[in-house]
Amino acid sequence: MSLRVPIGISGVAGAGKDLFFNLLSKKTGVRRFALADQLKHECNQWCYDQYDIEPVDCTREEKEQIRELLVFHGVFKRKLSNGRHWINKLTPAINAFLINAQTQDVPVVTDIRYQEYEKDEVYWLKNELNGVLVHVSQYQNKDGKRVWKEPVNSEESRQDPILKNHADFVIEWEKIKCDNPEENEYLIQKVEEFTAWYNEKNANKK
Repeated sequence: MSLRVPIGISGVAGAGKDLFFNLLSKKTGVRRFALADQLKHECNQWCYDQYDIEPVDCTREEKEQIRELLVFHGVFKRKLSNGRHWINKLTPAINAFLINAQTQDVPVVTDIRYQEYEKDEVYWLKNELNGVLVHVSQYQNKDGKRVWKEPVNSEESRQDPILKNHADFVIEWEKIKCDNPEENEYLIQKVEEFTAWYNEKNANKK
C-alpha cells in the first residue's frame, strides 16, 4: 500500500475488527488508532478508584464488567458535542502521524461505531481524513445457515446496519476455531482481497 489513505474498521464487538487489523499488519505497514482509547483514558482513574479496574489495561472479563459504564459515558459525551468529542481528541494524533515523513505506515482507526450526527465518525473518516471504511461481520454455519454475530448492546444494534451501508469494503467471514487464526489461510485470503482492492483504488487516484 503506497498511499497513506486512512482506513477505518467497523463491525459489532467480537466480529474480528482487531483480528482484521492484526492480519493487515502482517501484509503492510499500519499504525493502530482507536477512538475508544481516548474514552478509556478519560475514565481510567475513576474506574480504578471505584472498581479496581483500569480500562486501559484490563482483561476481557473486566472490560465486560464495566462495558455499560463506558458506553454510557461515551454516548453522553457524544450528545454534548454532536458526536465530535472523541473525534476531536484523536484527530491531532492522526494528523501528526500523517505529516510524519519518517514513515509510510497507514493509520487505521479500529473502532468506527457511529454515523448519527451530521459530522459523525463516518463523515470524519471519509471527508476530513479522506479515508475508507471497512465493515467486518462474522458468522457461524449452523444447520446449513449463517448465524451472524449479534450486537452486544442497543447502540451497536442501532448503528451497525448504518455503518455497513456506508462501508467502502465489506468483509463477511466465518468464525474459525484454531489455535492461531492469524495464520489461517482462509482469513488471510479475506484480508488479501481487501489489500488488492485498496491498492487498486489508490492507484486510480495517482
